[in-house]
Amino acid sequence: MTQLHLTNGTGNSKGPNLARDTGATITVDTGVAVFTVKKAHFNVFESVRIGDFDYVRGTGAITARSGTSTYASHRDPMSTAVIEENGPVKAVVKCDGHLKNESGEWLFGYTMRIYFYRGTGRTRLDLILKNASYSSYSMKVFDSVQVEIPTTLSSSVFIFSTGPGKEMCAEVDSSAYLYQGYSNYKYLEYMGGVDMFKERLVPDVGLSVVNGSKIIKGLGNEADHTEGWGAVSKGDRRINFGIRNLYGMWPAGFTLSDKGTIFLDVYSPYNSKKGIKFAFFAHDKRQMVLDFTTPETSPKHSFYSLQYPLFGRANFSHYLRTKAIYGEDRMASDKETRNFFALVGHGNYEISNVDSLRRYYCWGMGGGPNQYDLQLCKYIHFLRSGKSGAFLSALNDDHHKMFGSTPYSDDFNFYKDGVTYWSNNNNTYPENQGKEAFNAKFFDDEHSHDISVPIGYFLTGDESMMEAWAEYAEYTAYRQGTSVPNWSYYEGVFKRPMPRVMSRALRRLGALSQYLKDPSYYRSRARLMVRQIHRLRSDRLDDMKDGWDLDRGFFYLSRDGSRPKYERWNKLFMANDILPNSLWCYQPDVFDDPLYYEDFEDFMLGMAWHSLDEVLDLVHQPYLFDLDKANFYDEECTAEYPLTFLMSLGYEKTGDEIFLTAYQPHIGRLMTYQSRERGYTPYMSRFVDYYYHRDVVAGYVDAIGDGRVDMGNSSSPRITRQGSSYTLNWITPKDGIESYQVKYAPVPMVERLHFDQRTRAFQYDSERYDNFWASLNVAGEPSPSFRAGSPETFTVDVAKVMAQYNQRYELTDEDSCYQSYDPDVDYYFAVKYVLNPHHLQGLPCPPN
Repeated sequence: MTQLHLTNGTGNSKGPNLARDTGATITVDTGVAVFTVKKAHFNVFESVRIGDFDYVRGTGAITARSGTSTYASHRDPMSTAVIEENGPVKAVVKCDGHLKNESGEWLFGYTMRIYFYRGTGRTRLDLILKNASYSSYSMKVFDSVQVEIPTTLSSSVFIFSTGPGKEMCAEVDSSAYLYQGYSNYKYLEYMGGVDMFKERLVPDVGLSVVNGSKIIKGLGNEADHTEGWGAVSKGDRRINFGIRNLYGMWPAGFTLSDKGTIFLDVYSPYNSKKGIKFAFFAHDKRQMVLDFTTPETSPKHSFYSLQYPLFGRANFSHYLRTKAIYGEDRMASDKETRNFFALVGHGNYEISNVDSLRRYYCWGMGGGPNQYDLQLCKYIHFLRSGKSGAFLSALNDDHHKMFGSTPYSDDFNFYKDGVTYWSNNNNTYPENQGKEAFNAKFFDDEHSHDISVPIGYFLTGDESMMEAWAEYAEYTAYRQGTSVPNWSYYEGVFKRPMPRVMSRALRRLGALSQYLKDPSYYRSRARLMVRQIHRLRSDRLDDMKDGWDLDRGFFYLSRDGSRPKYERWNKLFMANDILPNSLWCYQPDVFDDPLYYEDFEDFMLGMAWHSLDEVLDLVHQPYLFDLDKANFYDEECTAEYPLTFLMSLGYEKTGDEIFLTAYQPHIGRLMTYQSRERGYTPYMSRFVDYYYHRDVVAGYVDAIGDGRVDMGNSSSPRITRQGSSYTLNWITPKDGIESYQVKYAPVPMVERLHFDQRTRAFQYDSERYDNFWASLNVAGEPSPSFRAGSPETFTVDVAKVMAQYNQRYELTDEDSCYQSYDPDVDYYFAVKYVLNPHHLQGLPCPPN
């Protein structure tokens, strides 16, 4: 591995941009080679000149064969090529069109991005095959797909990689080819996916290499694989080529003719499977390299520039300071993570550093690592440790998500037009597609783990990733509501929330609202969805009424499919893990009113207290939690559910170390019984950071005591009242206060009412006290004075705050959470403060 170090600069790189629009063509001059790309009748390269020598002759193309018909890109007069990115160091030309036969009928659409680099004849070709135009609604049947490059290097000598550290070399005898059938090298199989793939895509196993009539290597051993590169040479000219991850992109390879034509076999013609079914709504992507150079340039070197791309990694603290990863500013270092794993009995574990890949996955598989975004964990591990195998594995899986599991809509808008074409989203696919096509396994609503994608994009700059993510956003917006009339989370309509579907929709909206180039559409729907969730209230006497319980803190989700009739039960991993973790994707600037975020975060604090008081007490958490009867520890129950987000938030909002110390013993069992990769989630990383630093200090101004955190009502010497307006006066209690949070309630407030789920009793009577976290927030708190002893004053118009609350959540007096001012009530106030952690010095770490 070569390490390069970036230094500070003063602006853009010097020199002219590489690409020029020259009318019917685009010309790219890298300083070493001059490339010409046609716009119409796209043939990959019209010319590749180095000095006076042109490496290309005749007409190339992207070609596909289906039965007796051949479809080619050069037959499309309407194809286009545009300069997508241009600079003095790199240029990208984006080419779009269709593969057509002689009659003008098309089989696939395509997009090819060609990357050019200053000072080299090396190019990268990113090809996306498309079957998502409603005008051609059908599965496509094909036998092979190739990128054809006719070159002037006839009667050449070739080199093929035949495995790590292995290669073979010979003169092309009429034709030579390498064909990669199924190989288990670095490939992860899930739930029979390989058997399905072999049946629908590639029955052949192993690696085949043939030159003329000579069989150099035969099929049959699934361990046989190529690294994925080759070369042709003649005299002092050479063309190196390769396909990224070829060992797992079967059926693929290379074909060479003695006349000089290079075929990059995206789907090899030597595959014994014919009549392959390509699903509708599907895109499929391959990355290739072509390096026009001399024999001094190793084909492995050219290929490795593609297989192991150049990317930058800053110090991990930079990502936290800039909040680049979903606004996260607290994550444990690699050393702290390792130490914590040792503390909980997993000191020998580290997330995989192997650049594995997968191409088929049963997203609906329950349990284990598919209940969260494992690829996001791998990106985070790479950013803090530098383990590049984890990065490559995450990137491979993100490619699979976006180009193996995402539905597309090439000539229509799914959200706007989808309901017209398919009134029920369960009936969108061509007949038998799921039983016949090799790439018809799309994400489902409950297991769509796509929030890693923008992080992969920022590390690679691959525009196709974000384009695909936007397509998926459009599709999921369509799916919301088309199965059940007038029902859509994205439109803020909640009948009875489906726990996992709602949570994934909530998470996705938060992610989209942060990272899409134009997030306004998704931000408005994120606010709408959060508003509607906030409005929901559960009812002890109604097992069909979902929502928050503001005494105990839980969120009731009735549609879990397994609760006893007329009883209220929650699936803990949905209600206490998946739902609250969705909030991690949200930041305050998503909302047009900062109290949206503060209110919702407080409700999450209620869930944290509920988890701490009622769930952790059971040692092992049951799969189903009875909300209205006592639950007991079951010796045979070994379930542990991830509560790290809630425990981290609980500590962050209160400074109470019980959230850290009470949950720490559970984490070792969580990693044992769920999956050890969960130790790398961002929520776990935040928990570990808090566990070792203990740098949150929070308290209450002039709390009355005996459990009460409020400073009283107008009878207090610190509070005066005039009608609905209350003026609070206090003295800054400590140096370095970062913020205040002011709340009020019609009764005294405590930190939490503290429900004992076994005795079914509250520590503080819920009729006489309110939880601080459930009381009404007030906007516009004063900026704290830095020094202790400074006077503070703040006036709250209670009636106005209530009116604003009702307006914020669009409440009427028929809503259970509607706020009504009562002039006969003397309201109570509490003021919480939080210290700036940078003000704290020398806080000790807990003992290991």
